[in-house]
Order: sequence, then C-alpha cells, then structure tokens
Amino acid sequence: MKTQLFGRSLYGPLVIALLVLCSFTIGDRNERIKGSGTIKQEVRAQNAFKSISTSGNYNVYIQQGSKRDIQIEADDNLLQYIETTVDGNELRINTKKGYEIKPSKTINIYVTVEELEALNSSGSGGFYSKSGLKGDKVVFSFSGSTVADMDLTSNALNVRISGSSKVNLKGNIPSTNYGISGSGDIEAFDLHSDNVRVEVSGSGKLNVFADKKLDISVSGMGNVRYKGNASISQSSSGMSKVSKMD
Repeated sequence: MKTQLFGRSLYGPLVIALLVLCSFTIGDRNERIKGSGTIKQEVRAQNAFKSISTSGNYNVYIQQGSKRDIQIEADDNLLQYIETTVDGNELRINTKKGYEIKPSKTINIYVTVEELEALNSSGSGGFYSKSGLKGDKVVFSFSGSTVADMDLTSNALNVRISGSSKVNLKGNIPSTNYGISGSGDIEAFDLHSDNVRVEVSGSGKLNVFADKKLDISVSGMGNVRYKGNASISQSSSGMSKVSKMD
C-alpha cells in the first residue's frame, strides 16, 4: 500500500515537469518564414555609424562617403524581419527575434561610412568593399563561415577569425595583427605592411606581406606563408609550417 501511494505521489510532479519542459521547448522554436521569390529594395534612414555587426546570412557591401541611408535587397515578405539599428557608432544587422528567415537568394545590404572602425560577424554572412575604405585603427572579428573581401587604408589593423571564415585583404597599413583559430584562411599578400604580428592555431592558413618586422607564432597544423624583406621572429610547434615566398 505504501509503495502504491509513493508511486502516485511521484507521478503528479513528473507529469507537471514534463509539461513545463514541453512548453519551454515549443516556446523556443523560431517561426520559419520562406522568401516569396519577389525581390524588393528598401531604403532606410539611419544615424551615422563607423562599425558594423551582423548576425545571420547577410552580405554587406560597404563604400566610403557621407550618405546615411541603408539599402536592403531581399524578398519583399522578409524585409519586415530584418532589423537594422544604430547603437552608438555601431550598425547592428540581425533577424527579428523569434523568426528564422529562408530567403530565395542571398540578402544584400548596401551601406556607406565616412570612416571605418570595426566589422563583426557571426554566421555565414560576408563583407565586401565596393571601393578603397579608410580608417584609423580598424578591427575585424569574424566567426562561423564569414567571408570578407576588403580594400583598406589605415594606420593599424587587427584581424581575428575563427571557425571556417575566409578573408581577402589588400591595401596599405603600417601595422597589422592577425589571429586565426580553427580552419580560417586569410589572404593578405596584397596588403602591404611594415610591422606584422601573426598567431595561428588549428589548421588555419595565412598569406602575409611584411617589409620590416614579422613576428610569427603558429601551432597545430597552421600554415603561414610570407613575402617581403622583414626580419623574422618565429615560434612554431606541432605540424605547423612557415615558408617564405618569392
């Protein structure tokens, strides 16, 4: 009799716990919205910004200038779910909370900056410069499978990538700092620098140009190739590889 009562006393709380768990699971599901296939352009007025941060699959095309509006090219029924807000000097681009959008083609966003300070991305989006950009001390931070193709002139550049992100760089920057983890790839033979610092781990790959000083730290299966006449300071371990290119 006691055993039967004990079993019944446990049954009620277990049912309640399962119902609560199910409600949380259902509540956490994002509503999926499929693109209509009809592409529309929308122009939005924004405050000035110097940095751009994206979350999701957005391709951002950047040009230098004084215009403050943002042009979005996407399925007409998805535009309302694409949020663009400026917080301080940062433009944030993301999908409205509670929704997962499935565009019929990649969403393109066109922006203009007077001076570039930073680019940040998580997901599978991309950044592309439509012309040479200018900045002072610029920071790029990419994760996931972000792709970037940038032409930049600044006093300093700090690039940090993780996951399988791929970055192509060109321009002239006196001081550059690169960090790669995971299987990221940076192509920077066409970005001329005097002083360069490199940290690569995992299976990351980096092609770099340095004319005065090159400080390299590489581990795992990292691969660094360099051009230029810089003096080299090198620390490597594992199956990593460092080589000079003609």
